Amino acid sequence: MAPSSNTSLSFFSKSIILLTVGTSMLGLSISANAGFLDSIYEVQQTINSIGKTADMLRGSKQAVTDLGEEVGFNDQGAQNDQYSQNNQNSIGQLSSGTVLSGKLKTTKLHSQANKASNSVAILSQQDIMIYMGAEQNGYYHVQSDKGEGWVSKPLVSMQ
Repeated sequence: MAPSSNTSLSFFSKSIILLTVGTSMLGLSISANAGFLDSIYEVQQTINSIGKTADMLRGSKQAVTDLGEEVGFNDQGAQNDQYSQNNQNSIGQLSSGTVLSGKLKTTKLHSQANKASNSVAILSQQDIMIYMGAEQNGYYHVQSDKGEGWVSKPLVSMQ
């Protein structure tokens, strides 16, 4: 009888160990999935926020256009739009609210439209910029999560 009780104890011990290991692995898997789902949720919230910002910018641009028409600046606006379209570089159809990103690993966000101005932030290629509708001295006026400022035109592209 002694040999069979050792075999039973051994089988019972192995079962407990396997059950413990399996439960631990399941717990790790659930924890990893929860972290992944949290990351997906954060990305979704960021994309929603970008969409709302772009909608707000479009609405602001339309409000300015409407105000200009009320005040009688129709011809001036048309001339500015023509000037802006003629001065587009290889970026293409750039308009207020266009999403831009840096071409290099890092891009300096300047406080003014010149290289000598203070740096507001350093943007990575993953940081998106919203074009605010102004360009000056070869710089675009942009808004990002890290601040508002000016970036050099050749260093950015449309997304």
